[in-house]
Amino acid sequence: MIKSKITFHNMPHSPTLEEHALQKLNRFLQLLKEEGNQTPLYAEFWLKANRQHPHHAVELHLKTPQFDLHAHDEGTDMYMVIDAAIDKMNTLFKKEKGKHKDKMRSVDTPKSQFNK
Repeated sequence: MIKSKITFHNMPHSPTLEEHALQKLNRFLQLLKEEGNQTPLYAEFWLKANRQHPHHAVELHLKTPQFDLHAHDEGTDMYMVIDAAIDKMNTLFKKEKGKHKDKMRSVDTPKSQFNK
């Protein structure tokens, strides 16, 4: 079961913004399931608005059994910032997944070097 949480900072709760964030998050979670059968345990969005000027921030934290990933983006349009944070999370996940595969394929590990 996936737990997801959306937190609004310095802004009122917006059902349309929450729906947009959950929709994008669900697409990303479907991609995770299709690619590597990863089942996230926890996903959390922090939507932060700035009161002085129109510069908003989004942080996304995703915890899976193998990875603990964090993406962050800032900009003037909250919807575009959410999309960019999801894109960054996608890129970060692919990078970490590649590193994990390389690590699993490597025959020359510190333990094997110690036994030589």
